[in-house]
Amino acid sequence: MSYEGEKASRLGHVGTVRNEAVKAALQRWTITSARPNSRDEIDVLCLPLENLPVIGNLGDVDFSITVDGSDTEVETTREHPTVKVGYLRVAGSMIRLDVFRRLERAKYIDPREVRRSHTEYAFDVALPGSQLARPGMSGVDTWRVELDAFLQNSRFDSSTIMTLADGLLALHGSRGAPATAIDLRVCPGCGLKATQVSPLRVAATGGTCPSCKVRLYLADVLRTHEEYNVEGSNFTPMGRVMTAAERLMSLCYLNFFANTAPDVLRHTIFITDGPLALFGPLAPLKRRFQDYLGDLSTWCVKRGLAAPLVVGIEKSGAFVEHAEQIKDLIPIGHVMRLTNDYINRISGRPANNRYGVDEFYGRRFIYRTSAGDPLVITVLPAPGLSPYDGGAQAEGWEAYPTLRLICEVLDSLRTRMYQHAVVPVALAHSAAALPLGVGRSVLTMMAQENIPGLKLNIQAVQPPAYLKR
Repeated sequence: MSYEGEKASRLGHVGTVRNEAVKAALQRWTITSARPNSRDEIDVLCLPLENLPVIGNLGDVDFSITVDGSDTEVETTREHPTVKVGYLRVAGSMIRLDVFRRLERAKYIDPREVRRSHTEYAFDVALPGSQLARPGMSGVDTWRVELDAFLQNSRFDSSTIMTLADGLLALHGSRGAPATAIDLRVCPGCGLKATQVSPLRVAATGGTCPSCKVRLYLADVLRTHEEYNVEGSNFTPMGRVMTAAERLMSLCYLNFFANTAPDVLRHTIFITDGPLALFGPLAPLKRRFQDYLGDLSTWCVKRGLAAPLVVGIEKSGAFVEHAEQIKDLIPIGHVMRLTNDYINRISGRPANNRYGVDEFYGRRFIYRTSAGDPLVITVLPAPGLSPYDGGAQAEGWEAYPTLRLICEVLDSLRTRMYQHAVVPVALAHSAAALPLGVGRSVLTMMAQENIPGLKLNIQAVQPPAYLKR
């Protein structure tokens, strides 16, 4: 591709188009996720919703709590295009579902009543991108200390004192007994690997490496510093932080209600934007979430409560695209289970690949709603089961006791706001979304005004009128 100021030949592509090797390569390929030629392989994986086990009652689910996040990375100035700042917002959205069910039957809807049924809470943070550091610190150490401050100071709700750091400690403990310290695998400073003789432990207040004496932070548990880029974009570790914050915020809500008002769990569905999975350096936390949520489910059942309704909903991606391709092959009101064999085939993976075993703490399904559109959802397995261990039990319907009730609740909350949308996710996304256009320019201007040494380019960024008041 040409650089700015250069002009590429208007016929530069002709050689590529005429190249027989390029043509032959394109003709050798097929689309693995394309629509099947026969519906037989779909039929054997589908089941009517009413044939699934009944756990709980649709009328008892009166609230939804949805967590969503949004992140962006902006260049600070034209003079420093490689100096970047990351911004992150995570929002929790609570909806009274009984209001929406009542409004669904109304001929005229009062928007004030809709607004009163919905409350939200969000927190924001700025994280250092490339070439930004605290005085006397490296860029990666600045990232570590800023991320730790974010975890320590971000409360999951304005009415509580529980922070994301508390949620991380609860995740590494047991029901009602959060951990006081967490083991690290490797020292971020010297690379020392932890052993039984020489463990690397970090508490909420931090810790110290016994070898290099570098300060350790609770945020090091997330390992996002391993992907920090000192010279380029840090959008990848920013995305990891957003995912971790979303999952920890959801866990904080679950933990809070279990501690203070367990019966609320029976009346609430907890929705996450995206699959119930953790990728990259966050993947080791998958087992923690699986064990913690399994223990919580067992704890609830012992007290006569249904297991918590926890679901992840995907708005985009390969599986959403595939669901759209095959939706007319799935009867309305049916759920399709995605076996490992099917997933490997449509994603182009080897037949013996153990898909999802290291990342997912829930399992994907496709549900075709009563309106006819597909929802790609991830649902928790029964306690003691790993959703993608490859066994027949983990692929069976009985392993997902909350699946039917979750589908029934989501079916009652569909919206035409955008494709594959449900009301709670749409409202949470609205609360969390960082704007483009003028909004992005304002974020750039904020970095310019507050970071010492940056030249403010007034011509490039003019603040909107509401910021001049």
